[in-house]
Amino acid sequence: MIHTKSSSSWAFPILDVGVAVLVLVGLLPVTGALAGIASPAFPLADVLWLIANLAGALLFLAVGPRMLMPAVPSGLYVGGYTTLLVVVGGIRLWLIGFHSLAAAWLLMALCVGGLLLVIRRFWLWALIGGLWSGILLGIWSYGGVVSYLSAAAPKFPIFLLFQVTGSIAAIIVGLLHLQLRNSASV
Repeated sequence: MIHTKSSSSWAFPILDVGVAVLVLVGLLPVTGALAGIASPAFPLADVLWLIANLAGALLFLAVGPRMLMPAVPSGLYVGGYTTLLVVVGGIRLWLIGFHSLAAAWLLMALCVGGLLLVIRRFWLWALIGGLWSGILLGIWSYGGVVSYLSAAAPKFPIFLLFQVTGSIAAIIVGLLHLQLRNSASV
């Protein structure tokens, strides 16, 4: 049987990227009391905060492009991805005046790159990143749902819908990678 590149070979990587972006849309504002965590007294706290909140989603985001570029050596891919994270996030934070957070972002991006190199398998990136970011986003969105239900809000906040959907989708797609990995090895 001859396999050709079809739209179905693009569907799963695009799903990965879409869900990872949805998760980042849900996590960035939560993480994004950036000015509040930017403490010159405890710069390590900023790095740990960024890693705890965003590293799982960034691991998950690395999966889709990796699946589309299987011929690229892993080290080169991880180096390029890490550089892209540093440039996109670090420059953005630097330009808006959060210089200490730009340094924290650099360290977080290097930690994500290190995790990608240590884990080495893209399906594990998806499983770990999907579960990590999905559970974290679920915790954050649970707090939002409880706050909404306990307040007399006139209408449901649409952002909360993104968070809940992103949480569930990340966990499902992460576990789907495990299922596909198990069925491929049988």
